[in-house]
Amino acid sequence: YTQTNVGEALAAVHGSEFSQTTICRFENLQLSFKNACKLKAILAKWLEEAEHAGALYSEKMGMNERKRKRRTTISVGAKEVLERSFMEKSKPSSQDVARMAENLHLEKEVVRVWFCNRRQREKRVKTSLYLSSYFIKGSPTCR
Repeated sequence: YTQTNVGEALAAVHGSEFSQTTICRFENLQLSFKNACKLKAILAKWLEEAEHAGALYSEKMGMNERKRKRRTTISVGAKEVLERSFMEKSKPSSQDVARMAENLHLEKEVVRVWFCNRRQREKRVKTSLYLSSYFIKGSPTCR
């Protein structure tokens, strides 16, 4: 089962779908204790029903979906290195990305995507700051 499949299947048991990210965070023990306990009970119920029914869920759903790679958890140290590199050069070359990936023991694609996401976050923050300063200066306000 993929994390997405499990999230979708939980909708039948719980009534609401859980995201792939939530399932991943549960697996990596990155949910709060309260949320982990809540999700554990729901997962246990779903698993019991799936096993009882002898259901091979993958046959019913998701056979035509593309397989998703597990979410990569980047260590604090690696994030610090990536952040410092971003401050020096927000658009590293392919060779720079490959070198960083090798040094940090990450896949090249993970480092490449991290830089893309970081540039988007920078853009979002700048836009947000610009808009907030625009409305603070006495320009027309939203009503």
